[in-house]
Amino acid sequence: MRAVITSSGRSIQYALHIASIAFIAVVAGVLLILQPFPVLHDYPEWMYQGYIAYSLLTDGTPFSGLYQFVHVPVPNAISQSVIAALNVFTSPVAAGKIWLAFYFILASVIGIIATRSHRYGGSLQLIFTLSIVLGPGFWNGYINFQFGLLFFALYLIWAQRGAGFVLVFSLLIYFSHASVFAGFVCYVFASEVFTRRRLSVFLALSPSLILLLWYTATKLSADGGLNESVGSLVQWAQYKLYTLAKQGPFHNFIQTDGESLLATVHGLYLTGFAINFLVALLIGVWLLITVVSVVRRQDTVWRADLLKAASVPAVVITLIVLLVAWLLAGKNNFGVVNLGERFLVVALMLLILHVQCPDWVRRTWASLCVVIGIVTLGSLLILSRETGIYTVDRSADSAELENYVGDIYSNSRHKYFNHRLFIYANLGQYLTDPQDFTSPPPIDHQSSIVRVVPTSK
Repeated sequence: MRAVITSSGRSIQYALHIASIAFIAVVAGVLLILQPFPVLHDYPEWMYQGYIAYSLLTDGTPFSGLYQFVHVPVPNAISQSVIAALNVFTSPVAAGKIWLAFYFILASVIGIIATRSHRYGGSLQLIFTLSIVLGPGFWNGYINFQFGLLFFALYLIWAQRGAGFVLVFSLLIYFSHASVFAGFVCYVFASEVFTRRRLSVFLALSPSLILLLWYTATKLSADGGLNESVGSLVQWAQYKLYTLAKQGPFHNFIQTDGESLLATVHGLYLTGFAINFLVALLIGVWLLITVVSVVRRQDTVWRADLLKAASVPAVVITLIVLLVAWLLAGKNNFGVVNLGERFLVVALMLLILHVQCPDWVRRTWASLCVVIGIVTLGSLLILSRETGIYTVDRSADSAELENYVGDIYSNSRHKYFNHRLFIYANLGQYLTDPQDFTSPPPIDHQSSIVRVVPTSK
């Protein structure tokens, strides 16, 4: 009987491995094939800025005099830079699709590598896929941040971590996103501070740290950085709980008219809403169990298939730093929206990759991922028929963001866990056929490799 159960369990885990890849494949099919360009919230903006960078490097048409390169090492630039390079060989839309396709392939490979040696690897890969690879950052189009997560994950699961690896990955992660880079630097310092190779490793980190100091000094001198608080203690608690619940598998898409796709299926929305908060509870319980196990010095808390004993302090220290940063961050820091949530996602990835998940937590979470994942894919397939543009005016000014969101949701009961995939569809349409526009549309994101040419006073 035991052999039968073991065989059945292995079959289930294998099926979950396949389901994880299938989820990614369906999403890739919708964004790369069914849509004329990838509609993924911010992603058309990054495609557009990559095209601007390519144009400025060639003849400048039609952006000459409108935009210029940013002369500081921006830690949110890898996608625009790669897309600009791909524009040399192909069209702007094709360049964006190639880079996004690479993301899907890399995410699938990393998911398999990180989970194949675990007896419950299928469950872990499914959780990793829906919480990290296809998590809220993905649907928000934070493609640089998402690549940063993948690069950090690849570094974590690689057996050798010499100075050469640190140098390469530090630069890759720095130019992906500063929040992931913070976790990476903390992990490397904690891992190597007591080893013989610490000097060579710290020297390998120095180029990216110098770039960070350069960028930070320039940013602070320009605008002093932004630090939007979250209000009272109650508002802070609500905000932090919501960011934790956003890591659940439920995602509600907003149609081109600004209304929720589930407007007529309120019960399904409420179910998904409740499931996301259930996942938040599961993550909280997992963290609590981990803390108790670490205090009691129980070796069973760690995933032995990935983690060496020497790395245990590094994981603990990095998790603490990231979670404290999540709790302290406001809604907008240094121009990064929801910076605290980015730290939380990095911490969650560390948790998934290196900490043993209690069986009942893993089973419940994976089951919810299967059910709600199917709902998400069904919603995405329905939404893929749309190619319109939101009519509510956009603004790069963060002070206007709340008013903009309020305008979109003014007539909707579904105000949470939403993703406005078509918000930059005008930029995608411009890249598809610039002749349909009398002039190039403006950019919204200033934290990139290009910026608007300042006007003389």
